[in-house]
Amino acid sequence: MRQSFIILSLLILITSCKKIEGPGGTSAIRGQLNGQDFSFGDKEITTVSFTTGATIEHGDYWLLNSTDSSKLYYIYYTNPTWISSADPQLQGRIGVPVSFNYSDSNLEIAQRTLDSIQQLSGLPFSLTLTQDILTITSNVTGEVVDANDYSTPFTVDVSNQGNPNTLGNTFGRGGERVYIIYGQNAYSTNSVRTDENGQFSFEGLQNGTYTIYALSEDTLQNGKFNRVSKTVQITDKKQIIDSGEFSVFF
Repeated sequence: MRQSFIILSLLILITSCKKIEGPGGTSAIRGQLNGQDFSFGDKEITTVSFTTGATIEHGDYWLLNSTDSSKLYYIYYTNPTWISSADPQLQGRIGVPVSFNYSDSNLEIAQRTLDSIQQLSGLPFSLTLTQDILTITSNVTGEVVDANDYSTPFTVDVSNQGNPNTLGNTFGRGGERVYIIYGQNAYSTNSVRTDENGQFSFEGLQNGTYTIYALSEDTLQNGKFNRVSKTVQITDKKQIIDSGEFSVFF
């Protein structure tokens, strides 16, 4: 009985002295957080308001552009009563013929135009038709040369001017949070803020495995953030681990 008590006491003592990841030690993990300002650009949005067929001349056309220099278009109107070609054959552009009648309403002209453009493959923009107004929205952010009504009686307006994503300079970010995960835990147990130079330190840690991470804005999806993380090991007392640089977008 006494021997069993001694063994049990030793087990309790060993268990109580066993160190696991977390506070209570003498080691530290330090690092540097560098950030780059990121701003999402805008997609170009163009609207085209159509008129009746009676106002269109055989061979009239308008110009439509995109962020892709290989996908520049001219949309031209051809009337079957004319023998001559309506195609102006503009170099460096893709021609889109739209067959029309002089008796067509503005709604019919709008629908015919939409149908003709949608026959093309790999369009760099999306199309939405509301009554006689066609809205053309670029698939990507970036500057686009404005569409032009050229010889048509249509009204072509840029309702939203496109501009590209922008990146600022990279520098140490002060006052930002950096998080630490102890061992195999799924979530952060603690966090610290960086100093004015972007440096951070987790002090008083025991031996073990730690995951350090900061949050970075997703440059593809607005409002989403991703972890930028590193896993480090503390293997001795009074050990200072340099986790290196963390580069994130803000």
